[in-house]
Amino acid sequence: MTIDRNSPLPLYHQLKTLILEQIEAGTWRPGERIPTEMELCQSYGISRAPVRQALAELVGDDVIVRRPGRGTFVSERGAFQSAPEGRVLRVTSSDPSWQDVLGLVSGIWNASQASQRITVESTTVDHNTFYNSLTTAIGAGTAPDVAMVDCVWVPGLARAGFLFPLDEIDPHFDQSGLASRLYPAFAQANSYDGHLYGLPAKADASLLWYRWDWFEQEDLEPPQDWDDLVSVSKYFSRREVTRRYMISHPLALPGGRSAGEATVYNLMPFIWSAGGQLLHEGEIVLDSLETRQALEFLRSLGVRGIIDPAEIVQYRWDTGPYMLAKGQVAMALGGSYQAELILRMSSWRRDEFPARVGCVSLPAAPGMVPVSTIGGTSYVVLKQCEYADVVLDFLRLATEPRVIESLYRSILLNLPYPSFLELLDPERDRLLVSAAHLIAAGRARPSLPGYFRVSRQLQVMFEDVISGEDAIEDIIRRTADFVGVLLE
Repeated sequence: MTIDRNSPLPLYHQLKTLILEQIEAGTWRPGERIPTEMELCQSYGISRAPVRQALAELVGDDVIVRRPGRGTFVSERGAFQSAPEGRVLRVTSSDPSWQDVLGLVSGIWNASQASQRITVESTTVDHNTFYNSLTTAIGAGTAPDVAMVDCVWVPGLARAGFLFPLDEIDPHFDQSGLASRLYPAFAQANSYDGHLYGLPAKADASLLWYRWDWFEQEDLEPPQDWDDLVSVSKYFSRREVTRRYMISHPLALPGGRSAGEATVYNLMPFIWSAGGQLLHEGEIVLDSLETRQALEFLRSLGVRGIIDPAEIVQYRWDTGPYMLAKGQVAMALGGSYQAELILRMSSWRRDEFPARVGCVSLPAAPGMVPVSTIGGTSYVVLKQCEYADVVLDFLRLATEPRVIESLYRSILLNLPYPSFLELLDPERDRLLVSAAHLIAAGRARPSLPGYFRVSRQLQVMFEDVISGEDAIEDIIRRTADFVGVLLE
């Protein structure tokens, strides 16, 4: 009963088979707890990624169940009864952590809905190719029943006719009641033409991650404005400091098309905090003094050696958090949704994570107020779903705070409801509390049906500013013209 690293079978599949064999042999009986992820890693000498995937699939198969705060247990059904009667719910997302959420919800659903059992088949698609993969599947007639999408995409998918409006699925769906419980930006982002198309599942905010422990040791405060950011970066660029912490650069940030939407998500706050905007009353106002000021500052980071422009434009959406977790940088621009990702990439225990990492709003222009981009993930029901009424009821359960609050806290995710903040402990949930305050005061990206194409132009703009030699005025003017054509 070992893992064969020379086998063509993936590690997670081998582990899943081994766990099934031990349950069948009676090593772990229905209702008994199985080893933790860490114990399985140590027993089989593998990393957490294949362990997580194996357990997630076993949860989806209703072989095991997760009980937050207690552990993972063999399902009372056991592993060897016939597959559950009922429907298969096909879900696509770009984040494997959602398998934990869907596994929890399907267990609760099936325990109370014996006549409408649901088995979740979850597919994870690469973050940067997710939108194209989803729209291609829709065009080919192979779309999933549910997709978990960036909420800024909802209006465009709705306008294209790909999604069910929720009040079409259920004429009694209380849109206004749900909207009143959400942060206003999330109600707006998930609506199109007066109808709600997305059920918000997660809220997040752009922010600056920093090594709390290093800042404490050096008696430094996290930067509040651009001048602070330059000052702190220069401090961590000193030879004796870089040697002490073995860092390559003081700061990492997504800087171009390779990071996809993460570039816009993380860099638009520099423009906003300087007083610039993309749109005002439907008109393009990107070409402004404030925008030039922000982009000149971003370009100056490369000139000053704080970032390496040639590297930055190649970073993926998760490169900065990875470098922070591995101790390669002191600060990284990112999003609150990356907390669990940073933890997984590091070697820290969960209980020591808050003492290692802190987060603050992105530094603002001097004398201005910091601004965070707020966003999140939403469940949308695709028009190709054959039992949308049952799926909507399932998703209502999946977004009910009383059902998922404990799990969200354990995987460091925020809910898009102001009431979630009331459930958090300021000390134990320090990172979630900090992110919740940024979400409450943040700014949403423009809710446009054509946002995906607009975002692509903004990614090109930031990449050209950071790595190119063109005059910033020309880059801004070119981008404003492109965006104007797209919106027309």
